[in-house]
Amino acid sequence: MEYGDLLCFVTPRRLFLDTPPSERDETDPMAVVYKDFREHEAIAGVASGLAYLHSHYVIHGDLKAANVVLDETLQPKICDFGLTKVIHTEYACTSDALKGVGSYKWMSPELFTNDENSSKTIESDVYAFGMTIAEIISAEVPFPHLRRSWSIMRAVVEGVRPIPEPMSRAGQPFNDLWSLAASCWATNPSLRPSAGAIVAILDGRE
Repeated sequence: MEYGDLLCFVTPRRLFLDTPPSERDETDPMAVVYKDFREHEAIAGVASGLAYLHSHYVIHGDLKAANVVLDETLQPKICDFGLTKVIHTEYACTSDALKGVGSYKWMSPELFTNDENSSKTIESDVYAFGMTIAEIISAEVPFPHLRRSWSIMRAVVEGVRPIPEPMSRAGQPFNDLWSLAASCWATNPSLRPSAGAIVAILDGRE
């Protein structure tokens, strides 16, 4: 069986894990699944999928936890390619329809401009991946307090980014993942790591 999209999985999982052990329903079939799930492995799986797309000149355009499904082995699979575009020096496909569309909370600041940099790129995919890391760690969408599109755009352009969770979750694995997410949110797209570099970091090769 598949376990649905990542966001719909990590949210009830967080509620389960935050419940005192004495109050948990250990007879729930999902109890074992929640315990078996590893955030680092899920994030690494999404990174590998994104690196594969980029290596084939494909930009996803709308990466977020809700567009990643977990299979029966808890392996993440990127889906929903409705905003995908192909990039290649000979077969470039950049549609104006891709400008200014997508999920605002996952969109990088350069996408909110009206110049030539406002089209989806591999760098904007990486920014969205950073937001996806934050979703998996926090079990909620980025900027949950912001509801209106204009307030989200203004905050992102002004440099507002998600903040780490309370220190109760502090620890080296958590800190490393959050630092990786923060590197993906660089305002300058050229300073963001490539998907391939992210895979290497998560594999411990960098």
